[in-house]
Amino acid sequence: MGLPIHFVVDPQGWCCVGVIFFIWLYNTVFIPKLILFPRFEEGHVNAPAILAYYIASFFCVVSLLRASTADPGRLQDSPKIPLTEKEFWELCNKCNMMRPKRSHHCSRCGHCVRRMDHHCPWINNCVGEDNHWLFLQLCFYTSSLVVIL
Repeated sequence: MGLPIHFVVDPQGWCCVGVIFFIWLYNTVFIPKLILFPRFEEGHVNAPAILAYYIASFFCVVSLLRASTADPGRLQDSPKIPLTEKEFWELCNKCNMMRPKRSHHCSRCGHCVRRMDHHCPWINNCVGEDNHWLFLQLCFYTSSLVVIL
């Protein structure tokens, strides 16, 4: 299942992604050196806990990159609307395009997104129909990383 790559040109959003990546890098390099490895040498932390920390850290950054570059469900410029579904579509007053009823226009991205939840500055992308599960994966791996530490 290949997801199309999608980038949002937003300096504030890229700053947030950069901060998140820096925090991840700091936690991957310095936290184990300061906390995990000394506790491992003392016998308070076992090797599987350190391995679980690195695995969760890896999955966390991979899900961050996937969620920030995945297409959230952006509507095409000229969607083909079946005649039976015309009543479920409406005109967007910002971009003057036809969109499904549960779609919303994102002022940051400048386009309509199917089943848009919100625009997340931490991934610099909208959370919509096509990347909602990637955002939930990011939340899960981040939570598991916090629990492990």
